[in-house]
Amino acid sequence: METNLMQPETLLNIGLAAGFLQLLGYILYIKIQGIDPNPITWLMFSYGTATLTILEWDKDATSAELFLPTVCSVLALVVFLKCWYIARKKAGDKSWWPEGLKPNGTFERITFGSDLLITIGYIACWFFSAAGILTGDERDLAVLAFLILSNLSVIVEFMPITKSTYEHPEREHALPWTIWACAYATLGVVTWGTHGFWSPLMLYPALNCAAHALIAVLALNTRRGIV
Repeated sequence: METNLMQPETLLNIGLAAGFLQLLGYILYIKIQGIDPNPITWLMFSYGTATLTILEWDKDATSAELFLPTVCSVLALVVFLKCWYIARKKAGDKSWWPEGLKPNGTFERITFGSDLLITIGYIACWFFSAAGILTGDERDLAVLAFLILSNLSVIVEFMPITKSTYEHPEREHALPWTIWACAYATLGVVTWGTHGFWSPLMLYPALNCAAHALIAVLALNTRRGIV
């Protein structure tokens, strides 16, 4: 439900700014030499962000709110494909799904499994709604539940990269993560201006702003510094 705390044109411009910051962060992340992305995290980003974008759209997110997650959905896949190419090259091009891309450990398996369950549940909601098994209100409630669960899975999705960056900060670079944190903070302004602070849609920018800022801080603990 929109509250229109700000003018639509203003919200659109702020949303575009958030999307641009997200794009800038990805350009730097892909171009900066020495970054060694955590492949499992980016696998989950590429998969989970696309699902979350669809869920947000289905929960009446506006165009201004969807610029950033759309950019993230596409470019997270690009980063993952880069990870896939590097992992496959290390494996000697012997496997289309090398060992380096398989979930390793309990947390990674739980996260990947939760993303799969959320997607399956979302598709099931569409099917049941189309078949007349769920009413419109029941389907909206189910989508809201999956939206909240999908946002909370961000916490677990960041665990592999948080651990690897804490142990090896030289594998990451603070600048892209700082820009991404600013992008999500900007998206938070759009979400607040559209729906108010206590909207379920606020979970996405709030959790991601905090998570990206954490990686930026951890990545600062390196000889390379922020630039």
